[in-house]
Amino acid sequence: MILLLGGTSESLEIADYLNSYDLPFILSVTTDYGADLAHQHAKYVSEGPLLPDQFHDFFKKYQIDLIIDATHPFARMISTHIIQAAQEQMIRYIRFERPDSLPKSPYLELMPDLDHVVDYLKKRTGIVYLSTGSKTAPEYAARLGVERLHVRVLPTTRVMTLLTKAGFEANQIDAIQGPFSTALNVELIKRTNAVAVVTKESGRAGGVQEKIAASQQLKIPCLVIKRPAIAYPEVVSTIKELDHQLEINWR
Repeated sequence: MILLLGGTSESLEIADYLNSYDLPFILSVTTDYGADLAHQHAKYVSEGPLLPDQFHDFFKKYQIDLIIDATHPFARMISTHIIQAAQEQMIRYIRFERPDSLPKSPYLELMPDLDHVVDYLKKRTGIVYLSTGSKTAPEYAARLGVERLHVRVLPTTRVMTLLTKAGFEANQIDAIQGPFSTALNVELIKRTNAVAVVTKESGRAGGVQEKIAASQQLKIPCLVIKRPAIAYPEVVSTIKELDHQLEINWR
């Protein structure tokens, strides 16, 4: 059985690919929204976070002999823990990693982490358009002041509850699902009068190119947090590369 770690659009494409070869797999997702999507692409779905102390029993229960990690590029902890567990259990691990190419722009500012973003923004005044997801929004609110932020997030009950607890008002939230064109990014950002955009190096599927292009049109900086560096034992970036690796070594 294959364990496919999901949470990205690519994981659903991989699920469809595995289905096309009738390969047995279980798709692991952490959110209700992810589960709704997963059930449309996978016969077996594991809902909720898969924690390190559950790995051994989970691998044994489902007789996992291959792990395909298609989690978000910033899901560093799960990837790090699953790599270690796979090595200990002698299970093959393949990372499906989004290409990380960024367009050239005079308005692109690469940032190593959230701390550097906060330091940069504390030296400036004005509204910040935050497009890094809901998980870090409360920390930005606590450190910059919630009144400075306008956030873009997925329209789920869990996310709205999290933002409300952090102090966000309805007029500070764009609850909308992508993908987003450059033109739509321009309109969403422009109406907030933002002086900067904050996003993450999440790859083309994450829409970072369109955010950078929109920032350039609006002539405001786009702060892009670089993805964490992880020493993956085996990496592919396309379904074709994955097919090649499985055909040679597994399928």
